[in-house]
Amino acid sequence: MAQRLCHAEKNERCLLCACRLVGLIALLGLAGLGYSAVLLPEFFDHATHIVIQVFSAVGLGSLLCLVVFLGLWLWYRSALNRIHDEYRRLITKTLEARFKTTATTFYPLVVEDPHLRITSAREVVQIHSVVQLSSSKAS
Repeated sequence: MAQRLCHAEKNERCLLCACRLVGLIALLGLAGLGYSAVLLPEFFDHATHIVIQVFSAVGLGSLLCLVVFLGLWLWYRSALNRIHDEYRRLITKTLEARFKTTATTFYPLVVEDPHLRITSAREVVQIHSVVQLSSSKAS
């Protein structure tokens, strides 16, 4: 299970790096088209110049790859979330089994006595000693 988690995280990181790289290439292609529009005087007359075709192909190809890589990244992310959910369920079952209450589990008994009023830890010690003294005098 840990191996599946490591493999899924590695795939996700790899796809994110690929998305960044392809996004950078797409931005370079779009920047090249923008500079071509400014620097080439015949840009708007005929768009068959080789520089325009290269930048258009690079930009369009990288945008298509970016869409595919983002879809693949979302798929890997959902697989990674499923593995995380399996881990959560396993940990929850383990903790529930460890702290499961049984018929032999003893809980502390809380007794409310209207005559005892405790406001600090020092008074607890004083009241406890008074109760012990009074119970020893009674016997």
